[in-house]
Amino acid sequence: MDVPAGTVLGHEYAGEVVEAGQDGWLRAGDRVTALPLSACGHCPACLAGQPLHCPAFRPMAGGFGQYTLVDQRFAMRLPDSLSFADGALVEPLAAALRGIRKLEPLAGARVAVIGAGAIGASAIFWLRRLGAGRLASITRSRRAEALVAEMGADALLTTGDDLPSRLAAVLGGPPDIVVEGAGAPGLLQQALDLIRPGGSILSLGGCTTPDPILPALAMWKEARFLFSVAYGTSEFQQALATLEAGATAPRGMIGETISLSELPSRFEALRHGSHAAKIMVDPQR
Repeated sequence: MDVPAGTVLGHEYAGEVVEAGQDGWLRAGDRVTALPLSACGHCPACLAGQPLHCPAFRPMAGGFGQYTLVDQRFAMRLPDSLSFADGALVEPLAAALRGIRKLEPLAGARVAVIGAGAIGASAIFWLRRLGAGRLASITRSRRAEALVAEMGADALLTTGDDLPSRLAAVLGGPPDIVVEGAGAPGLLQQALDLIRPGGSILSLGGCTTPDPILPALAMWKEARFLFSVAYGTSEFQQALATLEAGATAPRGMIGETISLSELPSRFEALRHGSHAAKIMVDPQR
């Protein structure tokens, strides 16, 4: 995926308002988080809570900078009890929530979540809160074991031989739901291999390359594939309200906080992988 040269990236952010537009509710000094986008607000997509499908949609990233613009219609005040780091967690939590809502009702469902980055961990958080039954995390190593346990997983399994049988043993049977939260090629097929007949596969990882599956197996299992993109205002509101109500587990996703000057070298290091679910950038460091 390419963006024009000069684009300021960073779409999970929070900050202090330094200047507000006219005829709005924001004031200088307000602490806010915001959906990193602008949309018309009145088309069918906007009214359905899907601003990313608005014909007038435009992204408004900019978190990797000292200043950025937000559309005040999509901004929300941070409660005094929450930090800017908490505000920057709202976006990945909201993205996972939108997808998990597509799976309701969840009561008692056996669930596997592939990946334990920000999206995978956030998915585990909501699955547990919204009533899933036995819940397992699937990763390539055991580095995220403490994080996924804190977010609500009953077990962490590493990929490898006999994964379907090991997973079924942990869950009490093959999963009713598999959430793909890592976005790597091959994971949709892995989810299909694991799911029970008639089960649901939710793709949240957003793989950006062609990713084939075996349609005959999907047909035989009568598997249901679901996809979800980002969030609407309601998911942001629920994520923010949940943090305000005292949910502290998502803070475990933050591995470290770096300065803007460290960002270029950290991007280069990320080519070789990351051990943290989230790395925060503080422009004031």
